[in-house]
Amino acid sequence: MSSTVDNISPANLEMIRSVLEDAGYDACLLLEDQRLFNTASLLVTKLFLAGVDSRSGLAAKLEFQLGKAGKHRQLGTSSLSRYAIQGLPLELQSQGRENAG
Repeated sequence: MSSTVDNISPANLEMIRSVLEDAGYDACLLLEDQRLFNTASLLVTKLFLAGVDSRSGLAAKLEFQLGKAGKHRQLGTSSLSRYAIQGLPLELQSQGRENAG
């Protein structure tokens, strides 16, 4: 990957870094959650190499894929959207019937 990074101009590397930083993927997150930081960095770099070369485009795709990092990041996600597609599991269906009756 280092040869690929060598092909990215310093100005574009700075843009990638600023997109990450604006979304909360900064040095503080690197210390707290290196895996998440690396995932975000790799995603933005791959998107850039695939042709997404605008700040707004990279930021939008990063937010769509991983969300914002830091204080505003939602750690727990609700499984309600899954249930909307798949239906409630049997144990939750029976709880609903007991509470209704």
